[in-house]
Amino acid sequence: MAQSVRVFVSATSGDLGSYRRAVRDTLLTRGVFPEVQDNSPPDYRAVVEMLRDRINGCDAVICLVGFCYGAEPQHPPADRPRRSYTQLEFEIAVALEKPVYVFLADQACPVDEHAEEPEELRGLQLEHRDRLMGRDELWRTFKSVEHLTQQVAAIPFPGLGDGSPRKPQNLPHASLGTLFKGREGFLAALRSRLEGSPGWAAAVVATQAIHGLGGIGKSRLAVEYAWHRRADYTALLFVVADSPESLSRNLAALAAPGVLDLSEHAAPEEEVRLAAVLRWLESRPGWLLILDNVDTEEAARAVESLLASLRAGHVVITSRLGNWGQGVDPLELDVLDEGPSTAFLLERTDRRRRATPDDESDARTLARELDGLALALEQAGAYVAHQRCSLADYLARWRDHEPRVVGWHDARLMQYPRSVAVTWETTLAQLTPPARALLNLLSWLAPDPIPVAMFRGTEAVGLVSAGFAGPGARGAIRRCFANVARIWGRASPHPEDALANLAAYSMLKWDEPGELFSVHRVVQQISRHRTPEPDRPFWIEQTLKMVDGYAQGDPMDVRTWPVWEPLQTHAAAIVAHADAAGITDPTSWLMTKLGVLLQRRCRLREAETLYRRALAIDEGALGPDHPDVAVDLRSLALLLRATNRLGEAEPLMRRALAIDEAALGPEHPNLAADLNALALLFFRTNRLAEAEPLMRRALEIDEAAFGPDHPNVAIRLNNLAQLLQATNRLAEAEPLVRRALEIDDAAFGPDHPAVASKLSNLAWLLYRTNRLAEAEPLMRRALAIEEAALGHDHTIVANRLDALAHLLKDTNRVAEAEPLVRRAMEIDEAVFGPDHPDVAVDLNNLAHLLQATNRLAEAEPLMRRALAIDEAAFGPDHPKVAIRLNNLAQLLQATNRLAEAEPFMRRAVLIRKDFREATGHEHPHWRAAIGNYTGLLEAMGLGEEEIRRRLEEVGGG
Repeated sequence: MAQSVRVFVSATSGDLGSYRRAVRDTLLTRGVFPEVQDNSPPDYRAVVEMLRDRINGCDAVICLVGFCYGAEPQHPPADRPRRSYTQLEFEIAVALEKPVYVFLADQACPVDEHAEEPEELRGLQLEHRDRLMGRDELWRTFKSVEHLTQQVAAIPFPGLGDGSPRKPQNLPHASLGTLFKGREGFLAALRSRLEGSPGWAAAVVATQAIHGLGGIGKSRLAVEYAWHRRADYTALLFVVADSPESLSRNLAALAAPGVLDLSEHAAPEEEVRLAAVLRWLESRPGWLLILDNVDTEEAARAVESLLASLRAGHVVITSRLGNWGQGVDPLELDVLDEGPSTAFLLERTDRRRRATPDDESDARTLARELDGLALALEQAGAYVAHQRCSLADYLARWRDHEPRVVGWHDARLMQYPRSVAVTWETTLAQLTPPARALLNLLSWLAPDPIPVAMFRGTEAVGLVSAGFAGPGARGAIRRCFANVARIWGRASPHPEDALANLAAYSMLKWDEPGELFSVHRVVQQISRHRTPEPDRPFWIEQTLKMVDGYAQGDPMDVRTWPVWEPLQTHAAAIVAHADAAGITDPTSWLMTKLGVLLQRRCRLREAETLYRRALAIDEGALGPDHPDVAVDLRSLALLLRATNRLGEAEPLMRRALAIDEAALGPEHPNLAADLNALALLFFRTNRLAEAEPLMRRALEIDEAAFGPDHPNVAIRLNNLAQLLQATNRLAEAEPLVRRALEIDDAAFGPDHPAVASKLSNLAWLLYRTNRLAEAEPLMRRALAIEEAALGHDHTIVANRLDALAHLLKDTNRVAEAEPLVRRAMEIDEAVFGPDHPDVAVDLNNLAHLLQATNRLAEAEPLMRRALAIDEAAFGPDHPKVAIRLNNLAQLLQATNRLAEAEPFMRRAVLIRKDFREATGHEHPHWRAAIGNYTGLLEAMGLGEEEIRRRLEEVGGG
């Protein structure tokens, strides 16, 4: 095959980058392939070796020389003078005896904006210019871009204009040059396929949906392949083939002067010109033919029929269709990755956008928003450059669906024939009505993998069937999804047929065969944008009902998570759209279920936002005294309790209880949930005497409502047992915990988190009664279950780690215990923040381990921090504060600071005395506290009379 002329173009990017791009484009229009070296290795020897290879492969070199020195390689040999990269390029070209064309920028030539260089570097560049000007035969000057390109256009390169055959080409665009990013691997794969099947064809299409999407860059890639491999072909031909008629017409047009220049070009009959072109293709091997936009079945059949007579070259087909017959090897073209997309936006708008310090992060965000769709990226870059706005401005306008942004198009600036929105109109017109209906539903979901199972229910079938009639059918759909086919008097299409239709036109992509698929986020946005505003609430409401119908099961139960995992982002997306559209039902209910899932997975801030919004929606739609409002109040209150905002939680719990008691009566299970929530808050705030009767009443209600073996009953038994343990009634607590464990094991199976919770509680009770050998295997089993179910970074896992570490310490396995406590503290701090009571527990446990290994100086600040957290959280007289006071006092005593320890120990004893008076039960640590205090007083050297007096003051005499 004939070889093209290749020219190496050298210039400093800082001041002459735009001039280099102009030279590149001028060379391409002459049929000359430009070589540009942007990224060079930093080491001198590596640079020289790389440049020798690159320049040696070229026929000539153009050097653009300004007044900027630019960058230089590192570690030059000691005997070599300093040289910048561009200076080395010139010297290597001369050494290789290449024709060198030097263009010196005039003093008055306007250059690109660039950073000022040190005077030393400017001096080195002036010396280089002087050396060049001393060689009269080499250099000429330029005063502007136009002046430079005129001179480049007149260079008599070797191999051009010397009688060699002209290479026919009618490519519609010049090469993108450095703007062509992220597709190098695909170009190599395309070349490999073509070389591996001589005379056959490769189709740049998607075998699986979205990768062949309009605007993904198929045509651009085919043209870029032609420029990159120009030297390998005798002709580069481009034919638009979007219909059988245009295929014939545009093939025949290749006969024209300026392309193939055939004598038959003047024949009025298209058949004559077409036959002449086909004869030329058959008799002149080595050409490349691009058949573009083969997007319909009719066009594809015409192309496949043509391929039998095209055996002497390579054919590249661009199409949104993925199914091809024998002889066409489909390749899957994907969207651009985030890195190349970001780099494209920054380079495309360089010096033509309103620059901000956040340009790089804004470009990355915009690239993510446009999700690598080539046309959308080019549309964004061209718009920003044209408007001279910032990337952040464009991002905001795109997100607001501004028509002037979504539909903006300038063919000259973009070199694309249509905008993103218009590009897809042809495809949308070819979809079946059910497929268009399905796309309307999909556009309101998240741009994440979508479970096919969501569309297999009766409701989904009805919604897709509604595509026959659109929003006007909404009344019929609401009455009976299953009878939509009867209502419209035709067979109801299956949603999977509509999915297949969308996939055939590359409007969706299969992620897992038969299970998950994705729709490009820009497809969704354009689809939403083109839906008339009066019709949008209808499609939002139907999508909402479909998602809610699929969101079955309690999200608290990990067994439902295989459904909720892929559904989560879609539920979040549709409730946001529904809320913005003023749709209340079932928006608030789905928000609450999603909030429960997020809270269960420790995403507390997101959960709280949903709970508060669901509450506001239900209060507005149903009134302040509706039972649904009580559910919202209870959900929010439990989250507030979990995040230690007890003062905010209590009035919400009391209000929920009052609503349910008035609306549902005193024996309703919802009332048991309210009583349980309020009792747990009382427990947390040390009002145990108030908590116990509420817990017992909740247990009675659920036993009556559900029977003695229901999981709700297990919850009530477990909570009551916890209270009994806290009031030192361990013998009463143990049978309740064991009964709760039996219920959950029977209801959920042995590997459920509910079982793990009861195992952990039973283990702790066994630990408290000094049955450590029985407790340890239960603790380890609970930890294993919850790590598997909830993940390694869940706060419940942190609780299990703490409990196991406590036992290991008490069985003298401190080295095993310490990493568990540190891991628990990392989890809790990440989820709750540094000032949460659970973090105080972790700090306290770690301090104990440090103290046990005689690292007292490390332990003391941890104990003081734990004390401060609990005093702020619970107040100065809470039993948890007594634990922290006692531990700190013992550490001070161990370091012989007895007088400093005494007030802390005294406070701890007084808190436990008050506990006994408030609850009627002796605090579990009361006797130990008196013993510790007595030992401290004796260590202080006090007499018997003084010790007795102080013990009487604290109720221990």
